[in-house]
Amino acid sequence: MKQIPIKNVKLLARLDNFATQLLKMPHTFRALPQPDLTFKKLKEHMADNSFNGWPVSYNYQDYSGQSHVFHRGQQSGLGEVRKPGGQQRKRLRAEKHFFLALFKKGMGQSGVYQENDKWYYDTVTVMPPRWGHTGWHNAKNKPRRFIRFIYNSGSGYSIMVEGKKQTTIKDQRRDKGAGNWTCIEGFHPADGSAWFADTNTGSRPRVVIDVSLPERYEQSVDSAINFITTY
Repeated sequence: MKQIPIKNVKLLARLDNFATQLLKMPHTFRALPQPDLTFKKLKEHMADNSFNGWPVSYNYQDYSGQSHVFHRGQQSGLGEVRKPGGQQRKRLRAEKHFFLALFKKGMGQSGVYQENDKWYYDTVTVMPPRWGHTGWHNAKNKPRRFIRFIYNSGSGYSIMVEGKKQTTIKDQRRDKGAGNWTCIEGFHPADGSAWFADTNTGSRPRVVIDVSLPERYEQSVDSAINFITTY
């Protein structure tokens, strides 16, 4: 796993709009479950032969599939699942569509960047302050290469353990350039040897947008990174 500098101004504008639409959705955050990203917990998962690859613990609202999905029984004060207005759902659906199409269609510059219709959203979330997290997982059930965009005006971090190598990347906060965006690139092999987790440790919501490809498409990921890092 490594950090990728976001230099493309058009991509930053698209990311800003995507995050704006996500943060406009109604959020009902819960304090439980709280994050446990300790190495003790990681070793428990590593020793568990029945571990299926998915995170056992998570605390966030996921929008990767539909325009609104509430995890962990998050509800409104009336005890019913709270549905955002139709117009906001449409705006978010449109933003999701065009952002993913950017990756699928060679960043709108066919012949310069690789087209690949296998790009998909693994994660589109808003993590609550302090408790938001994705617990340890190795994605052995769905090996993939990923590019993860994180917006956080507070604090948080992502961590990956590959064998004896540990990589921790803190969420970035800047007054210029990519601002509060952090971009990381990583790989989950089929043998389950790479373990990943991330968490929000600050007082502000944390947006995560993860676009992924099946593991065999390394060149397509390299092409996307070239786009991200080009002014």
